[in-house]
Amino acid sequence: MQPKIASKMFDNLVTQAGGKEASASIIASAVGHSISIGSLSRIANGAAEVPLLWAWALMDATRNNCFDTYRASAVRDGGETCLYALSGEASEEGGQAVCAGIRAAQSGDAGDYATAVVEAREASAKFDEMAVRFEALAAGVTPIRKA
Repeated sequence: MQPKIASKMFDNLVTQAGGKEASASIIASAVGHSISIGSLSRIANGAAEVPLLWAWALMDATRNNCFDTYRASAVRDGGETCLYALSGEASEEGGQAVCAGIRAAQSGDAGDYATAVVEAREASAKFDEMAVRFEALAAGVTPIRKA
């Protein structure tokens, strides 16, 4: 997540929660220690990173799940692509598998059968990846970056 986007979303949560004093109280009750108004200002201005626990506390209080929504829509790391691109890749792999299967059926050649197996497995893996991603989104799970 871009630091400027995070700080702006945090600033919006502070405003929605009723200002810095109210936000400090909300966060303090969630984390169990006092929160400096200056710290809130530094975070909102982009001079410090947004603590996740603080963002969660404000999201719970305001019912604005902006960080979760942004994260769910912006996951593209770890080799993962956007959902449109993933669907296109699955379609392409499926088409290649069908073509290889038809070629193998027509030729009866062992090499063509081997190619059809490879293409079918690649298509299957891509469709499995797509199914996992869509199942996670249907369940409301936000993927975490791969290490």
